[in-house]
Amino acid sequence: MRSFGTSIWIVRRSWRRIGCGLLLAALLGFAEPAFGAVYEGRPLAEALLSLQKEGLAIVFTSELVRPEMKVLSEPAAREPRRVLDEILAPHGLRAEEGIGGVLVIVAAPGESPREASIEGAVLARGSGRGLGDAVVRVIERGLETRVREDGSFSLTALEPGDYTLEAAAPGYLDQQVGGVAAGAGSSRPVVFRLHPQPYIEDEIVVRASRLSLLDEPLKSSFSLGREEIESLPHLGGDIFRATSLLPGVTANDVTAQFSIHGGRRDEVKIVLDGQELYGAFHLKDYDNALSLVPARILAGASLTTGAYPASQGDRMSGVLDLRTVDPPDGRHLVLGVSVLDILASSSGRFSEGRGAWLATGRRGSIDLASDVIGDEDPRFWDALGKVELATGLGLLTAHVLAAGDSLGVDKEGSEEFERLDNEYRSTYGWLTHQATRGDSLLVETIGSWARIETDRGSSASDEEAGYELHDRRDLDVASLSQTWSLELGPRHLPRWGFEARRYDAFFDYAKDLDPEVVVVAPFSPPRRTEHRFLGSLRGEHLGAWVSDRVSWLDRLTAEVGARYDRHTATDDTLLSPRVSLGWRLGERSVVRAAWGRFYQSQRPYELQVEDGESVLWRAERSEHRVLGYERFWQSGRLGVEALRVELFDREIEDPRARYESLLEPVNFFPEIEPDRVRIAPERSTARGIEILLRGRRGARFDWSLACSHARAEDRLSGDRVPRSLDQPDTVALGLNFRLPRQWNLNLAWRYHTGWPTTPVEAGFVIDPEEPEEEPELVAVFGRLNSERLPAYHRLDLRASRRWDLRSGRLTFFVDVQNVYNRRNLAGFDVTLDEDAGVVELEEERWPGLFPSLGITWEL
Repeated sequence: MRSFGTSIWIVRRSWRRIGCGLLLAALLGFAEPAFGAVYEGRPLAEALLSLQKEGLAIVFTSELVRPEMKVLSEPAAREPRRVLDEILAPHGLRAEEGIGGVLVIVAAPGESPREASIEGAVLARGSGRGLGDAVVRVIERGLETRVREDGSFSLTALEPGDYTLEAAAPGYLDQQVGGVAAGAGSSRPVVFRLHPQPYIEDEIVVRASRLSLLDEPLKSSFSLGREEIESLPHLGGDIFRATSLLPGVTANDVTAQFSIHGGRRDEVKIVLDGQELYGAFHLKDYDNALSLVPARILAGASLTTGAYPASQGDRMSGVLDLRTVDPPDGRHLVLGVSVLDILASSSGRFSEGRGAWLATGRRGSIDLASDVIGDEDPRFWDALGKVELATGLGLLTAHVLAAGDSLGVDKEGSEEFERLDNEYRSTYGWLTHQATRGDSLLVETIGSWARIETDRGSSASDEEAGYELHDRRDLDVASLSQTWSLELGPRHLPRWGFEARRYDAFFDYAKDLDPEVVVVAPFSPPRRTEHRFLGSLRGEHLGAWVSDRVSWLDRLTAEVGARYDRHTATDDTLLSPRVSLGWRLGERSVVRAAWGRFYQSQRPYELQVEDGESVLWRAERSEHRVLGYERFWQSGRLGVEALRVELFDREIEDPRARYESLLEPVNFFPEIEPDRVRIAPERSTARGIEILLRGRRGARFDWSLACSHARAEDRLSGDRVPRSLDQPDTVALGLNFRLPRQWNLNLAWRYHTGWPTTPVEAGFVIDPEEPEEEPELVAVFGRLNSERLPAYHRLDLRASRRWDLRSGRLTFFVDVQNVYNRRNLAGFDVTLDEDAGVVELEEERWPGLFPSLGITWEL
């Protein structure tokens, strides 16, 4: 079998390249004392005493250097005499040289040491957007000031001392910061980051299980903004990899594709600017290791993990909704280089601001490490363009997205593979029109076309002995959708719409397998070793939906909706009712509840011809039940700011049969592996509790803690069997440090119960066509998923620094996956020792320590 540890993370041993990058990091600023302030925050008198120990003769009095004075910012200088000048200046003080070189601390000319000021900003948490309608108050003095349009503020003519400040903005929770030191003549920067209220009538947010990842402005009470997402450890700038830190989301160390509540990966709908992506991943031969859309071009992303509204259909686990950035005024250029890719992006506006454009391109640089991995040469690229124009008929937006991947291997002799030539292409084009009718009706229309091409070439494997494969698939999708939203008041919003799609799928698939290793699965039918499928499938999908959102009594909001879907390929006619409720318990807490019925069809292009299927399955039906509670605080003993508790229950009444590799999780061609089995459950369930805590200590430290206890199970022949991604206990801890000199350090630690695995033992079978022959040694699976792998955990780190230059902004990062190099057990490779008559299992582990780095310039 194919070992993925050496072929997936192909840059892992490129220590020369990594070493050069780390040297660059040192030249760019690692040599500076970035990981801990020496002076900032210390009492000024204490700092002066430290400088005395460094050889400066300093004399000062407590009348000028008062006990409440503190060093307000870390000095840029390193030489003690210059450090002294920097820490004194904000307090209206300076050092004069007296007799014998003694430095005497005196008041600076023209400065009043008895006046102080405080400056800062009020921002939306996560997005960093300035809240121009906020107010900042000084509690002890009863002073109040309005912030500027960009969120900045100034408080002047204050007496030196410590103050408590409070910031308030409509739609956001008030926040207080105590112990703000205002020294004489100082300008003390204070940054407020306000949480949006958990319940906002204008938006009537009632849906449970929604987490915003990159909202600008924020639309959900729990969110990760652009600043936070970019600081999280995530390989290749891939936002999909950050989702595994959220409750209910599961992914392995290799893939960017994720599962929700133990479901299949194809149960998650991925949408970019209103267009569903039918193939959203690069490096498909490496288990979809990267997504098509880089995080640098995204303005927002929201993940719904259950009970989503009637406007979304045909997927039953969740929806990831991505939105690209709105081009700013003027021209904006981004250039980025990292170990894995090279990116260039440009955007701007035209026609006096009525038009905007965005163009971005990325090329994978994995092939640059071919000197390390030999003949394997995986490459990928993607490009996205967007043009929008405001006209008298409404807002028109045109999108084009194209992507490609290739993998070539050419090995001979005793090598594992001999020929392999895989190509993948994706092309999307869609046009969006938004128009208003009167003052209250918004109509959005989207027309699109997509083409997905797959070409996996033939290959031969010594281990599988006589294996051949040919796989060519093409998919064309044409779609049209329209949404109507009618605002009948601030508390009433009916919406309705439709979508129509046509799928044209072509298959040319053949395989001939004479496996050397056979694994018998008593719970699964025998595998077909020869298979040929040549043909086309067409299917139409028509969906229509309606919902009504109403708020009563300033506390209760309800959204009631229903959805109709018709699928011609499977002759399914489906009706999906859905209900969501939000009950505000006070300004800082809300209870949410949701119930809904959800269907997922098997689309024509999803026919699993590689596993011998030739007929599409009828649509699967599931029910979601969600009950959640959210609470916010101004501050807490441990800096707790927000709590979210959610109970979920998902039941699938008629799940589709699926195919899984029970031992090895990642392979180039999973359908040829001997551990591939068919699992046909009678019913599937997922239920549990998820807790999410977020907090802050001061202006420099944020933390989050996500815990869950859940089970995902199948019912097979009357028995309850854990699903392959069942992880009863999960913990994700995130720590973010804003360090001096615009450094940022983020740590992310994951833990979960080991995933289920199936035991294997030796057995003997007799060929019924040749009963006189001796029994053949085979591997035999025991009870499905009756054992577990060891507990999984790992720590990731990301350190970054930003430089604000005259010609733009420069950002450098170092990302280290699996800091303490834990080689978590991933699965097993099975071999037969015919002489000893035993089955041997060789452990396969997820990659260990993996560093990467990159640099981005924004102009």
